[in-house]
This record gives sequence, C-alpha cells and structure tokens, in this order.
Amino acid sequence: MRKVGFGIVGCGGISNYFHILELQQVREGKIVAVADMKPHRAETTAKRFKIKSWYADYHDLLERGDLEAVVVATPHPTHAQIGVDAMEAGKHIIIQKPMTTNVKDAESIVEAAKKHSDLKVMALPFVYFDTPAFDYARDLMNKGELGRICMARSRVAHGGPEQCQRDVTRMFNEEEDCWFFDPKRTHGGVLLDLGVYSVSQLVYLLGNAKRVSSFTATLDKPAEVEDNVAVILEMVSGTLAVAETSWTQTATMEGTYLHGTKGTLLLNSFNTQVMAYKQATSSWIMPSLSCSNLTPTLE
Repeated sequence: MRKVGFGIVGCGGISNYFHILELQQVREGKIVAVADMKPHRAETTAKRFKIKSWYADYHDLLERGDLEAVVVATPHPTHAQIGVDAMEAGKHIIIQKPMTTNVKDAESIVEAAKKHSDLKVMALPFVYFDTPAFDYARDLMNKGELGRICMARSRVAHGGPEQCQRDVTRMFNEEEDCWFFDPKRTHGGVLLDLGVYSVSQLVYLLGNAKRVSSFTATLDKPAEVEDNVAVILEMVSGTLAVAETSWTQTATMEGTYLHGTKGTLLLNSFNTQVMAYKQATSSWIMPSLSCSNLTPTLE
C-alpha cells in the first residue's frame, strides 16, 4: 500500500496531543518529518514519536520529495505564510484554526488554492462537514421537518488553555508560558481559539450572515485578549443566531440548537448526537445515526 507522506509544521500541544497521534492511526499515511522554529521542540517531538527527520526551518521540510501533505499547527498569525509556501511547494495542506486572523491573509490562502487547484486545501474547523449528525440536521431542514428556522444558538467553550500550555512547557522543559493570552502572538483570544467552531456550525447549517454584531469581555483570565464572547448574527434567511464561546466554563455544557416553527433540533448536547422535538406529536426523539442510515423524519 502506497502511503502519503505527511509533514508537521509546529510541534506544540495540538501536534503532540492530537495531529501526530491521529495521523499515526491512518494506514494510508506516514509522518516523514516535523519542523518547529524551536529546534529542541522539533527534535524532542521527532524522538518521542520515532519520526526520522526534524527541522528548525519549515522551508527545508517543504523541499522533501517524499512529503506530499503538510499540517500547519503553528500560532495563528503564521498560518497564511506557511500555508501559501506549502502550496507553492506542491503540498496538500491542513491548516489549524483559525485559518488566519485577518481578511488579507485569508484571501492569500484562497487565491493560492485557486492557483493550485490540483491540491487539497483544508482549514479547520471542517470537522462538522459530512458527519452523520450534521447531515441529518441539514436533510431534516431541507425536508421542512422543522418548519422555518427562526432562531439558533451554538456554544463551544472550556476552562481555558492554561493547563494544556503548562503541560506543553513541562514536556519541553521550558519556562511556563501561555501564549494564547498575548495579543502580539495570537491577534485575538477565545473567539479565534474556540468561537470559530460555534460560528462555523451556524453558517454550515444556516448559510451566510448578512449582519453581525458582538460583545467581548475579559472577565477572569490574566490576558490582554477576550475570554468570553457572544456574537449575534442575522442570517440571509432572516434567522437570528447567537454564537457563544468562553475560556471560563467549568462544566461541559455546549451544543447547537435550532428552533423552528414545527420543531426543535439539538446537536451534540449533553453527549447526545441528535435530539429532535416535533410539535405535532409533542414528543422528543433521539435517532440512531450511522454513515449508512440517514433518512431524516420526525414521524
């Protein structure tokens, strides 16, 4: 079996705790090299996961002929340049969220992707696309089972990035440093870290927004960026939606809610993939979903 060669740019927590572990489970893929501007991180990560090659300069990684795809897992403001450089080198890319921190950088990635249309370009959060729960929700809406969607809400939150960053600095014997709280290194706070998930779910289900307003606050963290955000969106369809995100939530209570004139749909709420309420029968259902069983109905 031919395996796709992957490279990882950025050897922080998201790579060590998620990307590398997940890629090692993919039979059709192989991690051939990692890179980080901090050489000791690249070397330590390579040794930890038995990856043969590591680099302090990602450009050297991109020159490898046995590398076909790159995961960009570096601090937010660096995503665009690395992503464009990878495409120019002929590599498929997966970019960590947020794709970028401003429109100019986002457009540079879009233009590079158009130029290199033979490459696969994926930017998180794409994790909801073509999943049983969200496919079920969209099909249910398309069939009119929920009636007109009048309001919607999506929340993604946790207690903050501090503990993960402590673990990362210990892993590399570094001084404790939570870079997420530094606007010079992040260009934003919880909205860019977690709020992108809330917004993307609403847009994926409801389409584009025509007006957006928001409230942001720093209520608890020792940060120069926001730790709580509420974004209010008026969708093109007329639906009013709220995207919530926070770094100060203690309990795991999040999910996406659609409220229509004929029913209500809850996604990923209280560890339940889907719950639906039908007004006609005044009853809740919890459909059993699989990739091969997606026939939405509330009857």
